[in-house]
Amino acid sequence: MEHSGRSITNVGGQTERPAWADAFLVELKESIWAIVRPMHSLCMELQCRLTGLETKLALTDRALTEELNIMRMELFSVRQQLFELSQSVHTVPIQLQTLIRRVDNMEEHLAHVHDALGQDLDEPARDLD
Repeated sequence: MEHSGRSITNVGGQTERPAWADAFLVELKESIWAIVRPMHSLCMELQCRLTGLETKLALTDRALTEELNIMRMELFSVRQQLFELSQSVHTVPIQLQTLIRRVDNMEEHLAHVHDALGQDLDEPARDLD
């Protein structure tokens, strides 16, 4: 670019720039656009990627929330089953004691029947032929 030493002049009330200044401004604008365009493209790409990440994060957050809710429901179900099992663990000994008493009563009754028939419990029954 050539600098002729001419400065901005005032001709008839209007300002004129020398040709070298116009050329310099055109070159400066082109240089600025050469820098700004890639930066603008980069910013647009980053914005798209950030939007995509935000969407994925929201979906992941929703999926994790649903998974946590499922796990809470499973945990509640397991707790309920454990409660029922603990109730049955308490009732099983009672049921066993009841059965043992019934067996004892049956043995006593059987002993009375054998006594009434005149047979010893240890003796096998004789066939009457």
